[in-house]
Amino acid sequence: MTDTTHTRPPGSGSRPGESGEEGSAELPSLAPWEAPASPAGLEADPERVLALVQDARMAASDAARIQVAGVLNQQLDALAAGGGSREVADLLEQLLESGQLAGLEDTGGRACRAAATEALTRLGFPYALEVRPEDLAFLRGQEGASKDFPWRPTAAGALLVAGIAAQWGLHIEEVDGPGPPLVLLMGLSLLSLVPALLGPERSASQRAGLLGLLVLSLLQLYLGVFGGYYGALSGGAGLLAWLLLMLPRR
Repeated sequence: MTDTTHTRPPGSGSRPGESGEEGSAELPSLAPWEAPASPAGLEADPERVLALVQDARMAASDAARIQVAGVLNQQLDALAAGGGSREVADLLEQLLESGQLAGLEDTGGRACRAAATEALTRLGFPYALEVRPEDLAFLRGQEGASKDFPWRPTAAGALLVAGIAAQWGLHIEEVDGPGPPLVLLMGLSLLSLVPALLGPERSASQRAGLLGLLVLSLLQLYLGVFGGYYGALSGGAGLLAWLLLMLPRR
């Protein structure tokens, strides 16, 4: 058995990807640059994080800003995966306190501010204790918006209205209706539902609305069950609506 060597004529050049010396770099791809699909294996680089923040703030278009924000979120996730350190915590706190991440979101709608906050919480003790309440509220709000479709406010409002309508229907044939005290309580329950549903998350108005709904519902329920009066349906519906609004989002 003989070995046959095929030689290429002089001047014929080399195949794509080959060069005259071993270990030389391959020809660069002409395809558009794309961000890595996953931060897995991505090495955290604090200096690159700062550079990406500047690039995002100075992006010439929304599309470019979103693309850079996606890479920035990957770098922030990599910082969290690298373990807790004072240097990383200081960097994240600087970005959050300076407001440089405001308005930056990737293609999936994930805000860079939320990614930085989550990264800081994942650093563990004691760095997670340094998260500002407003940043934590922003993170929870975005998680709620993405993971918790707003069916609970709708269901709570519909439940309260249905309970009041059913309570009113029991007395529709009566001349005086359900009675002025019960009408007043039901009306106040509907009014308290407005700030409970429309008030800013964890605001004083929202808490006041929830507290008012709870008190009025319990009062109607007490009058209907133990007071020999009416209000069991509307009070029970109000209490269930309050419970729906108080359920944790996750």
